[in-house]
Amino acid sequence: MKVLGIMGSPRKKSNTDLLLDEAMRGAKEAGAEVEKLVVINLKIAPCAEYYACFKDGECIIKDDMQMVYARLLEADIVILASP
Repeated sequence: MKVLGIMGSPRKKSNTDLLLDEAMRGAKEAGAEVEKLVVINLKIAPCAEYYACFKDGECIIKDDMQMVYARLLEADIVILASP
């Protein structure tokens, strides 16, 4: 089982970060493969409304969101932590 944790707070060691770490630790102890993404560390551009995604489902903006999409599809469980 793959668990993806997404940390939405910009502050390291915040309550959000600590709670996500605890949830991820519990999942790992239960045998899951875990990965944590920290949103503030990613380069993600906003939608520019090119609408290329309507044609083939793919965004033409190549940023870290492409990696996030792949991780989301691979994950069995997603934990979204946000303040």
